Amino acid sequence: MNSKCSTERDDNVRKLFAALLFMSLLCGCAAQSKPTKEEQITAGESAVIGVWISCYELDRMLDGGNFAADFAAAAEKIASFGATDAFVHMRAFSDSLFDSAYYPQKENAKRYGFDLPKYMIETLAKEGVRFHAWINPFRSENGGFLDPMDENVRKRILCGVREIAERYDISGVHFDDYFYPGAGDKTDAESFAAYESAAAQALSIDEYRRSTVTAFMFAAKSAAKCRDKNVVFSVSPAAGIEKNEGSLFADVRKWCAEGAADWIIPQLYFGFEYPDPEYRFDRLLDKWKAVWRQDGVKLIVGLAAYKVKTATPPDADEWKDNGADVLRRQMSVCLGDGDVAGIALFSYSYLPDR
Repeated sequence: MNSKCSTERDDNVRKLFAALLFMSLLCGCAAQSKPTKEEQITAGESAVIGVWISCYELDRMLDGGNFAADFAAAAEKIASFGATDAFVHMRAFSDSLFDSAYYPQKENAKRYGFDLPKYMIETLAKEGVRFHAWINPFRSENGGFLDPMDENVRKRILCGVREIAERYDISGVHFDDYFYPGAGDKTDAESFAAYESAAAQALSIDEYRRSTVTAFMFAAKSAAKCRDKNVVFSVSPAAGIEKNEGSLFADVRKWCAEGAADWIIPQLYFGFEYPDPEYRFDRLLDKWKAVWRQDGVKLIVGLAAYKVKTATPPDADEWKDNGADVLRRQMSVCLGDGDVAGIALFSYSYLPDR
């Protein structure tokens, strides 16, 4: 057997290991035994198994007054689920879990007499799980948006990314789909008017928005790697490629083609029978595989653990009674696909108990 075939076989074995572990848990049965850290890391060399831990989940731990114990339990649960990577919400609303030079510290984080991110990184590391600092770059304190065209806004965000990367032993920096105000938002109206009046040949507002965000993405990737070039810069755009580009001004085709991120993690939070055929899981995955064709950029698929047993329209008919099976099928498809480097589940609270 040649080396390429041998490598592909090893990759399939590792993916199968991860898939079987996930499926045994989703079926409601305990795995035969908790995988060793060596087994988890071996699986992770081929298949990324990610879990998001949101600001709301962290807030429940922080507000409970026993953050260290609660987060340690979360780390153990994530590891027992076979996860290799955790995307932890470090900055959701222009705030900070630590005493930052650029952002105000969250009130419920001030009560603890230890460095929260350092503790989380070390606690996850003990379980064999890598830590990615999850940031919503343009989200403001009140849940609205900052102006991405404002140079001072971009500078502050980049300084904040660099601060985290220099201060903590992180494995990655992660952005999700809160890139830019929607098409009808006027947050950047004043900035664009100033640009348009000064430019000899101005771009349209949509073109300028996309080009601004793309340039910012490359700058953020550089900031994330300021201390360690091996830090992974990942981004998790919305599922619809056309929506990203036309309404959210996230030029995902360009990002994939030019390597604006190391990992691209589209949020394919839809079932196989979604009412709109264009948003059915298989169709979305095929579209993203067609867009993603870039050496050095990994395609990882974001999956909706939170939809298992959901009764919320429009896809309740598929997920309410058979949600665990839907998720199992999606994981099986992804982990068995040579073009897909792994999966990420939203979110921690929806992982089934062992």
